[in-house]
Amino acid sequence: MSIVRRISFAVAAALVALPGSALASSNPTGGATAPEEPEVVAAVCEDATAWECARGAELTLSGDSLDEVEAVRFIGRRGARDDRVARPRQAEDHAVSVVVPHDARSGRIAVVSDAGRAVTERRLRVKPGIAARATPLAIAAGEGVFPIAGRHRYGDGLGAGRGHQGQDVFAKCGTPLVALLDATVQHRAFQSSAGNYVVLQTADGASYAYMHLRSPAPVRRGDKLRAGDPVGKVGDTGRASGCHLHFEQWTAPGWYEGGKAVDPLPLLRRLDR
Repeated sequence: MSIVRRISFAVAAALVALPGSALASSNPTGGATAPEEPEVVAAVCEDATAWECARGAELTLSGDSLDEVEAVRFIGRRGARDDRVARPRQAEDHAVSVVVPHDARSGRIAVVSDAGRAVTERRLRVKPGIAARATPLAIAAGEGVFPIAGRHRYGDGLGAGRGHQGQDVFAKCGTPLVALLDATVQHRAFQSSAGNYVVLQTADGASYAYMHLRSPAPVRRGDKLRAGDPVGKVGDTGRASGCHLHFEQWTAPGWYEGGKAVDPLPLLRRLDR
C-alpha cells in the first residue's frame, strides 16, 4: 500500500471514530448548520415551585435551544379549544420565561420556534392566580398593555441625546405594535426623523407617540381604539439605527399641542409584565 493510500485510510478511520456531533460541527463546506429543535426539561414558577404555577405568575422553562422560542402553548384537557398561547417575556438558550395566561388550564406545555415544537413530558398544574397579571392582550379594563407584542429590550431613554424625548425599545423588525390604552388616533403621518409614526390620545388628554413603524399605521386619525388593538409593526423608517420603537409620553393637552414630554420608562416598566 502506498504512503498516500495509507494516510487517506487513516484519515477516513479517524472520521468514522468521531461522534456524530463532532462531524456536524466540522461543517467542511462552510454552510450554515440547521438550528436545533427546542427542548424543555424543567418548569419553575416565580415562587420556586416546580411544575405548579398560578395564573398571572411568571413561569420559567429550562432546557436547550430556547433562545428562538416565539410562543408558549398551555395545552389544556379538551383538545385545542382550551389551549392558550402566550409570548415569551424573555428567551435565552437555556431558559425562557412567560406569564401564565389568566384562563390557562392544567396540562402539558409546548414551546414553538422556527426550528420545531417541543412538548413537555410532565404536566403543569395551573392554580387560580392574579388576573391583573394575565397575558398582554388579555387585560382587565383600564389596566393597559405593553405596546410591543413580542420580545424586546430597552435602549436609550429620555434625554439620551439632543431632541431625544422618549424611550427606545428594540425588537425584531415586524414585531406587532398595539395600543397601550383605550385611545383615539390623534396623528398618523411620516416625518424624516420619526419615519412612519402614529400618536394616540387618551380621554385625559395625554398623548403616546409610536415612531419608526415599518409601514404606515393601519389606522386613521379619529379612529377609536381599545387597549391591545394593532397600530403597526416595529421598523426602522426615518432616522433609526436598527429596528426599534421610539415611544413618547406627553401630558395633556397632548403631543405638540401644549403638553410636555415626560419620561415614559416608569409606565413601560409597569406594563412590561
